[in-house]
Formats: sequence, structure tokens, C-alpha cells
Amino acid sequence: MKKDATVKYSTCYFCTSKGCGVKVEVEGNKVGKVTFDTDAPVIPGVFCKRPTLAGDYQHHPFRLKYPMKRKGERGANQWKQISWEQALDEIAEKLANIREQYGAEAVATSSGTGRGAADFAKSRFMNLFGSPNRFGAVTICYGPRSMVWNSTFGGALVSSRKQGVTKMMVLWGRNAHEGGPGSWHSFLEAKRSGMRTMVVDPRHNEPARQADCWVQLHPGTDAALALGMMHVIINEELYDKKFVEESTIGFEELRKRVQSFTPERTAEITKISAYKIVEIARFFANNQPCDMVIGEAAEHSSPNSINAIRAINILRAIVGSVDVEGGGLVAGPYPGFIPDAAMELNHMLSPEQRRKQLGADRFRFLSYPGWELVEEQFRKKWGENHPGAVYLNCMAHAPTAFRAMLESDPYPVKALLVSASNPLLSHGNTKLVHKALKATELLVTLDITWTPTAQISDYALPAACWLERPDMGNFASIGAYPLVQVGETAVPAKIPGEYERLNDYEFWRELGMRLGQEDYWPWKTFEEVWEYRLQDLMKERGHETLEEFVQDKRWAKAMPESNQARQGKLATPSGKVEIYSSIMEKIGYDPLPDYQEVVIPEDIQRKYKFLNISGCRVRPYHHSEFRHIDSFRKQLPDPIVTIHVDTALRKGIADGDWVYIETPIGRAKQRARLSTDFNPKYIVTQHAWWFPEKPAEEPSLYGLWESNINVTTDDDPDLCDPISGAWPFKGQYMRCNIYKAE
Repeated sequence: MKKDATVKYSTCYFCTSKGCGVKVEVEGNKVGKVTFDTDAPVIPGVFCKRPTLAGDYQHHPFRLKYPMKRKGERGANQWKQISWEQALDEIAEKLANIREQYGAEAVATSSGTGRGAADFAKSRFMNLFGSPNRFGAVTICYGPRSMVWNSTFGGALVSSRKQGVTKMMVLWGRNAHEGGPGSWHSFLEAKRSGMRTMVVDPRHNEPARQADCWVQLHPGTDAALALGMMHVIINEELYDKKFVEESTIGFEELRKRVQSFTPERTAEITKISAYKIVEIARFFANNQPCDMVIGEAAEHSSPNSINAIRAINILRAIVGSVDVEGGGLVAGPYPGFIPDAAMELNHMLSPEQRRKQLGADRFRFLSYPGWELVEEQFRKKWGENHPGAVYLNCMAHAPTAFRAMLESDPYPVKALLVSASNPLLSHGNTKLVHKALKATELLVTLDITWTPTAQISDYALPAACWLERPDMGNFASIGAYPLVQVGETAVPAKIPGEYERLNDYEFWRELGMRLGQEDYWPWKTFEEVWEYRLQDLMKERGHETLEEFVQDKRWAKAMPESNQARQGKLATPSGKVEIYSSIMEKIGYDPLPDYQEVVIPEDIQRKYKFLNISGCRVRPYHHSEFRHIDSFRKQLPDPIVTIHVDTALRKGIADGDWVYIETPIGRAKQRARLSTDFNPKYIVTQHAWWFPEKPAEEPSLYGLWESNINVTTDDDPDLCDPISGAWPFKGQYMRCNIYKAE
């Protein structure tokens, strides 16, 4: 470290898997070397290189520096620099006018990866404003898993992996090698310690190559596989009888349900032989307790998204790998810490306004009908400081919201406030999303860099990144794990003459103060917010400021209690693991998991012969981020579609050729990479591609239309998961054709 440098203990949010502890060397106001804080409990191991490029990110000219107001047509890339005061005054006035004319529900917000670190503030603002319409990628990313855990187990399942106790690690629909450095580190540690390993994935990716058992299922058939495995396990009495009898409800109903999922029927659905299904089930049952990471694949596989997640988790429960040391423990908030749910002011949104939430009448699980039943149980167990944040478990339905912008059905949506998200890249059916955003009367984007969405906005506002704000890992923040790990601001968010950025909390507070919410925003700064939420821990340690807390020991950790289900202490209606879900039943859904067959019209099957496995994460990027950074871009300069060698030969495609991926609603172009890692009937496409080096103005929008795979994906509500509303990115609805680009 240089003599004049200081060290700041920060929290990396280059992805949002955890919020890893890092040490940032600061020289003046410039970011220097960034290393992992090995004393902190949450770091990704040696496999993540993103934090080492923090300096490139922080100082990059593509970042937004000052508030910008559109002065030409939307998408013309004509902007006028204005002050924060003018921007906030004008936006607040327009929001007030829309609320008066159309109702508060005519204002919606869009959320993304959580990199803004103040989703509770967005929810607080919206609850006070009177709108139930927060939507975002959480509907297809972690939200479904979270709500299944909450309704089945009364809280999130977290790892208690322990050498000598845990017998196996499972990655189900999760390529940790590319998408989860922490999970990949854990997987390799499990192998080295002698644990068995199992990977469920259609692709023979790096985890599959290293696993003891690779389960090569047909995309979108996870629910059938889990139900078929339970058929074998239950009929051969390989389940944990004591746990099932003492700690669960609904097992006999499950026994009846799985009888139709014979190995032979399951084989027809999953394209795995009946013999192997039996062997997989036995292997799984005989290596418990296990540590399991469930990825996004099931969440992307409409119409069986929630069914799959429920079936996988119930499978894990009946073999005795839940609520037990060495398996998955049912977590809750850290005692003495105030989680996000207690900061949202959810009681301020009236029942009448809740009923107006877009899509909640049809997709009830991840909206107010489901959330209210879960939150009722959480309050009984934890009181106000419970883990049921609405921004994670209670979202409006994005495809319905976009259609309301275009068609005013069931009512008009006239304004969208976008923060920490990029809807033109992250949502299905890009053409429709583009039309919907341009149809609004007011479109505001608060983001770290310029994006295609920012370019068609009325206001593009500069947000502080994780280096410019205090922050914490998302475990205790969302109440999903009793772990607090906080980071401090490394460099200023405002430097006169260079840039003026606001963190997300400051933005929502300032907007709220202009709209009559003054009494509900007592903390002027983000530091004050964290000091309020940490007050009990700070008092215990004798600290008065956030800086003192972080510099001394920035974390506090407790393990969840085991055997809660046996004692009837879970935050579920029964106090036990609910195989038969009373919450699902109350909101009108099947209380047991099942598998829904997908029927594709013959003409579509003939014309579009391949299944696209889209949305797979790829290093070094995180969804749509980082393509403007040269040091990142050099590692993967072009979007890649992976094609089986035999398919490529038939199609006349060579490795490195540009290839069109086409569906009934559009086409995108990506560069071919040939492989033998999966069935020749599949292709694998990278998502969220745009080209910051290309023209910003319409029609280019940074090359939005060229390689963005969501130009080809459909978000029709009839194709969405009937329980969660998740739109398909994998599975049977993802039919396409491919051919060499001219």
C-alpha cells in the first residue's frame, strides 16, 4: 500500500449474490487497489475478479455524472445538464399531477439486481405515495425461491455445511462456475473434503464435469424429475420417517400425488432413462444431509416454475436434509438488527390500494394475496422485525404493467421510475417493453451508467455505486440469514467540478420530501439509516458512529436454530414444514406440487426446432452490466450462442460465425461457439447484450436490437407461470430456429 493511501472497509456489489467484504485503498478521492477482506464472513473465494477492476469502473467516463434532462425527442440523445434541485422539483410536480389525475397506482417503479442497495427506500416511498406497483426482475430471480421457502418452511433455507456431517453438495440448475463464485468455491471445498457431489443441468458444464452424479434433464422438466425421484424414495422407504412424521404436514397426500410419476413416465418427460432415475433417487437419498444450491433455471421455466421449486425443496425435506445440522437451516433476522421489512412502512398502503396491484388478481403467490398470508406468520414469530420485505416477495406483474402503459387496461400507468435496472435488457419481449416505456408521460432513470433505458428517458440521473455509499450484504438486510456485514463509503459521491451523484436512499428521500412525506424520512443521510438499524449492536460495542463500527469489527453473526420444525416453531400456519401448503390452498392454488404438460402447436414445432436455454450468466459480466469497461470486455468481446457440433455441421455453421436466433416475435445475432456439452436439439444463448460503443440515439440505442436475446423472448401473460407470473427464459416455450448470418 502506498504511504499516502487509506484503507476503507467496503461492500462489493458488482453482483448481488451476497455483498462481499472488500478492502479499498484510497488515494485522495481515487480508488486504488481492492482486495478481499479475509476477516469478513462473506467473501467469494479466489474465483471472482470483479472487485480488482473497481478502479476502472469508478473512474470510467461512461458513468453518469450530473442530472440530465431530455431536450429533444425521446431517444435523440439530446440532453441538458440541470441541478439536482431542478430535477427533483420537476419530477415531484409531475408525479403529483399524475396522482391527482389518474390515481397513485398510475405511477410504477422498476427494480433490478439490487445494486442500488436501498430497495426498502423505494418501497417506503411507494407505500407513502399510495402505489402498489413495484415490479422487477425479482419475479424471475430469487423471489420465487424466497416465497416457496417462506410458505413451506417459514423462512429462507441457508447452508449449514459441515465437514463430517454434510454428505453431499448439490447444484440444481446453477452453473456456479460462471454465476456464483461463492457457490463454486463451496462446491470445490466439498469435493476436497470428501463429500459427494451432484449437478442437475441439461448442459455438461464445468460443475457437471466435476460431479459424482450429473443429471442431464430436458430443459423445464425439473418439477417432473423431483416428483419422479420422490416416487422412488417414498415407495422404497428411503425417506426420513422420523422427520416426516414429527416435522411435516401433508406427507400422505404427497405419497398419493407422486404415484403417477413412475420412473417410466418421468423418463418420457425428462428424457432420462427410467433406470437412471431410480439410481439418481437412491444416490440422493443415501447421501444426506446435503448442502443444496438451487439456481434460476426453475424460476425461468414456465409453466412449472413454482411447481419445480416446491418439488425440489420438498424432496430435500422428506430425506431429512432440512432443519438439521449439516443441511439447510431455516433462517430469520439477526436479533437486534432492523431488517428491510421494518423500514418499508407497509402498513401505510391501504387495503384498497393493495387490491389494485397489477397482476395480483391472476398471479397471486408473489403479490399481496400471498405476501399477506406469509407476513401474518412472520409477525407472529418475529414481530415488526421480520424478513418479509415486499420488494422481494410482493411484486406487481411486469408484463401486465407494460400492457397497462400501452392499453390503459385495467387502468393507465403513466409514469415509471427506473432505478438499478434496465428493463430494455432484463425483461422479455423487448419490442413491447420499448413501446410501453415510450408511451409513458414520465420516464425517469436513476442509474450508475448510461443505458439503453436511460437514453429513452425524460431524466437520466446519476446514482452512487457501492464505492460511493455505505452498504451491507443482503443477508440480514432482507432477514434471510442472521448475519450483519456492513461496509463504509470509500470515495465521495459528490466532488465539485467532477460529478454529483446521489445514492438511492437520498434520491427516494428527496423525492418523498417534495411530495408531503416529510414526517417519514427522519434520517438525512444513508449513514444515519445504518446507524439507526444497527443501534443495538453499536450500543453493545460502545460505538457512536457507523465508521467506528466498521473500523472495529464490521460484522456480527449467529447460526439459525436447528430442529425448529420438530418443536412446531416454524413461521408457517402449522409451525411445521408444509408439504401440503395451506397458504397455497388459501389463495386458490394446488397445495401440492405437480407437473403441467406443455403443448406446442405442430406448426411452431415444425418451424422452430430448437430449444433455447437463455439467461445463463457468464463471467465477467453480471446481467447487462460492465460491457463498457475495456478490461471486462477484452475477456468476452462478443455475445456467444453455443451450438452442438452436429447441429452446426447440418446448418453450415463454423465456430466463430455470426448466427441468427429467430422466433415468431424477433431475431438476434450472436457469435457461434461449437460444443458437445448438450443435446443437439438445444442451443444456449447469452442474455443482456448491448454495445456501449455504438450510437446512443434511436434507432441504435447502443446496439440494443442486434444481439439482445430478449428481442426473441415472449412475455405474454398466458405463457407466464400461472402461480408466480414469471415469464419464460428456459423450457418448452423457448422454441427457436438458427441459421448463419449473411
